[in-house]
Amino acid sequence: MGLPLPGLWLKRLWVLFQVGLHVAMGKVLLTLFPGRVKQNILAMSEKTGMAKNPHFSYENWIPTFFSAQYFWFILKVRWQRLEDMTEQGGLAPNCPVVRLSGQRCNIWDFMQDGWAFKNNVDIKNHQHLQDRLQAACLLLDRSPQCPVVVDTMKNQSSQLYAALPERLYVLQDGRILYKGKPGPWNYHPEEVRAVLEKLHS
Repeated sequence: MGLPLPGLWLKRLWVLFQVGLHVAMGKVLLTLFPGRVKQNILAMSEKTGMAKNPHFSYENWIPTFFSAQYFWFILKVRWQRLEDMTEQGGLAPNCPVVRLSGQRCNIWDFMQDGWAFKNNVDIKNHQHLQDRLQAACLLLDRSPQCPVVVDTMKNQSSQLYAALPERLYVLQDGRILYKGKPGPWNYHPEEVRAVLEKLHS
């Protein structure tokens, strides 16, 4: 599964260098040219539609950028993407997940029936499955119109689907019909809506 071990470690080393350089340059630019950095981030959030979200303002984002926590989170995400096993049209990994009731199942069964922004929902890294289930209850408070499951503590679903920090998929009959790009910058729920509407038309 994944790349051969030596190839994977070489790629991880390269990603470590890239992320380290990104964070160092970002920190320098933020210190020397804070106005220009703000202008660029606001332009990017407009372009991606994130500016429409009233819960994410510039003040919530910038204090978190280029910190040690940001570095480790971005490194973790980029390393995880090296092992991305999913392809649109390919077989969907049937990972174990847990319903909020605590019942264990696999993601195909479900189909049939870190770093955070300031002023965001504050969820600490989960140490136990119960922590993860409690965090998922915050989503239930918003009355989603679909079942909610969580990954096991082995994070197999997150790894196989390269889901950090967020990624949208549409699965049907064990196949990947839609694989979104990683969020938050490339997170496009309207694409999922279009796929679902096409399925039901």
